[in-house]
Amino acid sequence: MDKSRGSSNVISPSTQFGKNSELGFYNVIGFPKVKGLCVKIGRDCKIGNHVTIHVGARIGKGVTIGDHSFIAQNAHIEDSVFINPYSYIGENVVVGNGSLVLYGAKIYENVRIGQNSRIGGFLAENAVIGNCVTVFGEIVHSFRDPTRWIGGEKSPTIQDFVVVGFGATVYGNIRIGHHVYIAAGTIIYKDVPPYSVVTGINQITPFKRWPGRLRQSKFWGWSK
Repeated sequence: MDKSRGSSNVISPSTQFGKNSELGFYNVIGFPKVKGLCVKIGRDCKIGNHVTIHVGARIGKGVTIGDHSFIAQNAHIEDSVFINPYSYIGENVVVGNGSLVLYGAKIYENVRIGQNSRIGGFLAENAVIGNCVTVFGEIVHSFRDPTRWIGGEKSPTIQDFVVVGFGATVYGNIRIGHHVYIAAGTIIYKDVPPYSVVTGINQITPFKRWPGRLRQSKFWGWSK
């Protein structure tokens, strides 16, 4: 930890820093105080300015957290994750090894994100995101009862090797299979089988029948 910056930060005494981790200015870490909980930050991390990390959060090795980001209570950021500025990560969220949280992303409570994924949109609570998934759109629950604000509705489950394009919306308790390409602006609220292209409103086409150049993409053979 760079102790020369300590006077500008508010850090709970219980916070644990790994070796060679760097800390910017005006950060708040390890609050509110909860008995038995602390923040654990691994080695070789870089934390920017005006970052808030609530008690119970665990930050792995080699993590970068950009300016003005917020990490809520009991979130778990695994190794080598890069979080861009102005990102929000809610309570009990897990972000897998090597994933990238893009500028201004919003990830709400109890979301699970696999390894090497790129998240640049909005993920409602309870969503499950696999490995090597790119999300530029919105993953939301159906919100069937707007009189209740306590959450708990099921959000989509997205398997490995999926792209959710800009402005696309995936919602409800549905499952998106592996190797699915959801085009920009799409709306989908039913299950999608693997190896599909999704366009418009619930328009699902097997990739081998897709007439465009996307059919020739290496995406369909992506396995690691």
